[in-house]
Amino acid sequence: AARHLGAHWEHDTMDFALVTLGLMQLHTVAHDIAYGDEDNAHEAANARRILLACAPGSQHFLGLTMVSQFFRRDGWRVVAEVTATEATLECAVSQDWFDAVGISVGLVEQLPRLRPLVARLRRASRNPLVCVMLGGPAFLKTTASAEALGADGLAVDAREGVQLAATLVQARRALQADP
Repeated sequence: AARHLGAHWEHDTMDFALVTLGLMQLHTVAHDIAYGDEDNAHEAANARRILLACAPGSQHFLGLTMVSQFFRRDGWRVVAEVTATEATLECAVSQDWFDAVGISVGLVEQLPRLRPLVARLRRASRNPLVCVMLGGPAFLKTTASAEALGADGLAVDAREGVQLAATLVQARRALQADP
């Protein structure tokens, strides 16, 4: 279905709005198939929560959906913000508790805006020790480090990202428990 929509886009037989609506439907179907029978393990009091979003201006939502599935399979409660703007991300972290925030970056040109965004997310977060992670295709084309961008970690592989997030959150929870 995604290839079919892509072909219509490339041949200019569908406009942006129609392709976007088609992709939204595809995401909905993928979500229903993958998470239709979620068990209650995610509702445990100690369940880890993560907000995943594309960097503002990115449009690689299908990849974000796939990364979300890796986190869910590992027992995380996931909120995926597909219409991310800097304001919606700040609002999301200020309204709900997240152990971690993952930002997927599609373009190297978006990197300079990440450090100030990460700082604003940390200030706005209900969790004063929130972990901020970066990932996405842009990091396959650069040597930028997580530290240089103000983040706690960086992963370009979904499995690596889940492991890194678990390690970072476990360390932060240990800090919170230690008076």
